[in-house]
Amino acid sequence: MHQRRLESIQQFGGKPLDDDLRVDLTIYNIPASLLKQFSQNVVQLYYPGGVSDAIKDLIRKAVIEKQPIVAQTT
Repeated sequence: MHQRRLESIQQFGGKPLDDDLRVDLTIYNIPASLLKQFSQNVVQLYYPGGVSDAIKDLIRKAVIEKQPIVAQTT
């Protein structure tokens, strides 16, 4: 299955993210029923690019959510 690549420059927390260095990720021991539910309830509805796009987006969202809030002073 051919995976569609995301744009080379992505917005990540309001900052450009250069995606030119890529790594492959293998995840083991995911129950088939969980993967099926994820595909049906998340991937098919929101990620036409497939599971890979869904995982990348969810990782980005998790990182942004866990970033500390920095108070801006002017």
